[in-house]
Amino acid sequence: MNATAPLIRTFRAPDARSALTAVKAAFGIDAVILETKQVSGGLFGKPQIEVTAASGSPEPAPAPTRAYPSAPKADRAVETDVAALRRVMEDVRRTLHQRGREEGGNGAERGLDSELTADARRAFRHLLDWGLEESQARRLLDDAQDAGAERASEILQAAGVALGRQLTATPAPWTAEGRRTIALVGPTGVGKTTAVAKIAARALLETQFKVGLITVDTYRVGASDQLSRYGKIMGVPTYVARDRAGLADAVARTRDADLVIIDTAGRSDNASIEAQMDLIRTAPNVQLHLVMSLATGTRELAAVARRYKPFAPERFIFTKLDESEAPAGALAATAQLARPVSCLCDGQRVPEDIHPVTDDELLARLVGIGANGTAKANNKEQIRGSGR
Repeated sequence: MNATAPLIRTFRAPDARSALTAVKAAFGIDAVILETKQVSGGLFGKPQIEVTAASGSPEPAPAPTRAYPSAPKADRAVETDVAALRRVMEDVRRTLHQRGREEGGNGAERGLDSELTADARRAFRHLLDWGLEESQARRLLDDAQDAGAERASEILQAAGVALGRQLTATPAPWTAEGRRTIALVGPTGVGKTTAVAKIAARALLETQFKVGLITVDTYRVGASDQLSRYGKIMGVPTYVARDRAGLADAVARTRDADLVIIDTAGRSDNASIEAQMDLIRTAPNVQLHLVMSLATGTRELAAVARRYKPFAPERFIFTKLDESEAPAGALAATAQLARPVSCLCDGQRVPEDIHPVTDDELLARLVGIGANGTAKANNKEQIRGSGR
């Protein structure tokens, strides 16, 4: 036994296999597993596996190049300890893997196990890469394979058909004909005011609409000034409404406009949202566009959609696509509130960074699935191999 105390470290990973691989890489086959448990991933993160391990020697051992290094001087006690370590690690793997299956699955562990073909694993990784929940990705994978899909492209094409029922597009506000009044609502910091300016500019430049701007955001310091500056640059009249009478007056003043856009304050508590919705709905025939940032987590997107569902918004606008590592999180919102998407925003430039979309473009930009199941990379390793 070594006279120097062994090193002790804690490793965290999405699943047992990854955690044990990290232990082995750090300490080699002499590692001793001290404790294994599942820990919370935080408010929006996924649970992780935490393994506390100790080295069998004073210095971390490099990963071995064969099953066990030769030890001509080792006695029976050492050989017994090594065999015991192997049994402990196998028990941990089996226990955590079984727990994942019983709880609905540790998706990454289940989805990449040996029962899947190489093509199925590539398709599964792609769906996870773009931000689908593991359980949803596995269901799509299973359904596609049950229908006879084998190659990665066939699996992704089948998944795209299924997801296309949930991701639907509708004409952007500046492309629709006839007078309309829209209000952009949603949480703080999602880019509502910038989106208002982008829509107004596209309407002026592309369809030559007459545009009127109204803000009821009297909560944020300088919010009305920001919209007024946009309006001045574009030569568009801008009005501030602090109550129902003010909103009615502003709507009346914009009666000659083809498109009236109402900017709102970001609200988070239900009482404030309800008060603001009561005010907005006094505008005749107003159409609510719920603005959500794709840079927020899947759970938050679902929570916002649930929060606004009682007020029946008619459209989605998704912003900050350029900042999102998991744009398929949009599916969490459309699962809670079945509404079409009117446009996508992917930057701060006015008006360049707002785009009308078709159903196919939504699928390609939010899930990375193109025509015939072709896969797009999401700032990560692109899918390769057969099935492309």
